[in-house]
Amino acid sequence: MAKNKTKKESVTTIGVVIPVEWDESGKPSAYAFSTYEENEYLIDNRTDLGKEITAIEKQRISVTGTLGRMVKNRRVISIIRYEKLFSSDEYRDPETIKT
Repeated sequence: MAKNKTKKESVTTIGVVIPVEWDESGKPSAYAFSTYEENEYLIDNRTDLGKEITAIEKQRISVTGTLGRMVKNRRVISIIRYEKLFSSDEYRDPETIKT
């Protein structure tokens, strides 16, 4: 049996979480992180942060993680940290809002 020799590397990037596989009832069963650099990484949902980030679908997020093995032609990312990002339309500092 051949072992996957993919070198692990760290990455920090911005993108969105998208579903990539669904179960028989149509519920997403696997998610990927799609970056603005047109990369797509499968999210390792065996970790707490991996499970947590899959609940933040289709929102702009910055992630730092470790890229590992290949699964179905995609690298798997183990999330180390993430941060939801806001566009200028989605967020305003409460101190700058005029009443």
